Amino acid sequence: MTFGLIGEGVTDQILLEQILIGFLKEEEVLVKPLQPLPNESGGWSQVFHYCESGDFKQALAFNDFLVVQIDTDFMSGPDVPEQYRIELKDLDVEKTVLAFKEKLADLIGEAFFVEYKTQIIFAIAVDEIECWLLPAYFENHKKKAAKTQNCINTLNTVLKQREGFYIEGKKREYYEQLARNFRKRKDILKYAKKNPSFQIFVEELETKVAI
Repeated sequence: MTFGLIGEGVTDQILLEQILIGFLKEEEVLVKPLQPLPNESGGWSQVFHYCESGDFKQALAFNDFLVVQIDTDFMSGPDVPEQYRIELKDLDVEKTVLAFKEKLADLIGEAFFVEYKTQIIFAIAVDEIECWLLPAYFENHKKKAAKTQNCINTLNTVLKQREGFYIEGKKREYYEQLARNFRKRKDILKYAKKNPSFQIFVEELETKVAI
């Protein structure tokens, strides 16, 4: 199976690639970064632009699935153009993820999305993908494992002792080490149950990919 990966940045791709490989078995999975390409800059706006582009539609000709990853935290900033803005006030995790899925489907194009929706998988992290790492380090702390805010700072309270580093910036080697938490399917299932937006992604993966 081939997966085209559209994400905010290289470190996000590192985590998602390992989740896909660990969950679906390494010998069955080929992951191709599409956005950003290696050594290119990324960001949430680039994800939105890619979904609007003809490149997105062409990518399905060369991949069995497309995975679209985006964090939700940027939406709280003041500089999001009106056509991309989503009102998230008072929404819980499930409704936040749904609102982002609807926006991305709209950018992709309703007719195209409806035709190919079984091949498009959304990885919406509330509010950043680092939140999905929390269950690996706070297995016995339900509230911390399920956090959707301030996740990097929470991780940093244990990372120095457990991994020998703090997350400072987006250092590839740090995320490659963190991704090792997702090498086994049983661990991914266990961790996903503890963090709601991670669970939504895993459930979509299970539904759309025949395992």
